[in-house]
Amino acid sequence: MPAQIMNTGIVLPVEGPAASRGSLLRVALEAERLHAHSVWATDRILMPASTPKAYPYSEERGAVAFDPARLWLEPVSVLSLVAGVTERVQLGTNVLVLPYRQPVVLAQEFATLDLISEGRALLGIGIGWMEEEFTALGVPMRERGRRTDEAIRVLRALWATGEPVTFSGTDTAFTEMALAASTFSPGGPPILIGGNSPAALARAASLGDGWLGADLEPAAAGDAVAKIRDLCADLGRNPDRLVLSARRRIEPPRDAQLRASSPFGMSAEQWIQQTGEYAAVGINLMIFDLLMVPDMIEGMQWLFSDVIAKVGTP
Repeated sequence: MPAQIMNTGIVLPVEGPAASRGSLLRVALEAERLHAHSVWATDRILMPASTPKAYPYSEERGAVAFDPARLWLEPVSVLSLVAGVTERVQLGTNVLVLPYRQPVVLAQEFATLDLISEGRALLGIGIGWMEEEFTALGVPMRERGRRTDEAIRVLRALWATGEPVTFSGTDTAFTEMALAASTFSPGGPPILIGGNSPAALARAASLGDGWLGADLEPAAAGDAVAKIRDLCADLGRNPDRLVLSARRRIEPPRDAQLRASSPFGMSAEQWIQQTGEYAAVGINLMIFDLLMVPDMIEGMQWLFSDVIAKVGTP
């Protein structure tokens, strides 16, 4: 597959010490000034007292991410704030745990965000993984896949025309009802499916407007893209119309000496090479997480000037 021009997204500081109104506005406005394609807000509702038992990353990283004192802001509220100070950059969740939400309420929330941002909303969804959070919210974790699929259909039904519709599902049913808010985008905001599992790839191919991959090296991302394209072919869908995204964390090494010489984990040349490798396997949106970089504004400026501007150049 030939290399392609890719868009660039930035994860907003919705968690940790940098999670504040001032930081959110500074990062969003700088992303817009740098011509980023999009900014993204992550999702967490409850913080357990210790690292969840099914946490998929290292215990050390989990101890930081799930410190009960760590602030984590609600993503739709954050994106509404950002919508008010920006004009062009797109506004996405990466990802919002869909089975936690009542889908009719979420349809209204995202229709409103899409309307007030004049069509810049992107709903990135996942099925969730933390059993403790599912239990506390009263949502059966074993039903998360089915609930997610039905919720996507509810959203699309309510956004389709703005006219009253009828829906009959296992969890949601209504007769001749229309949302109180209208979407700006015809048919509603794009729905992007997050996750690396076979089920997530199948959901992206069958129900999504795109895929949000996370923490995958270029070769693994390429395998996922190839699988989605094959599934789309089987379903008669055009994969060239999908957003195919990879999210990568940029962070300094833990060792102080290495951190001084390589503040972004790899050199600009290494990031250029790796970003080009993602493009070569079909990724058309790279989302960078710079939350661990001491100065996000400085990190974004380096990323766009020293890496993104040079990807694909000799």
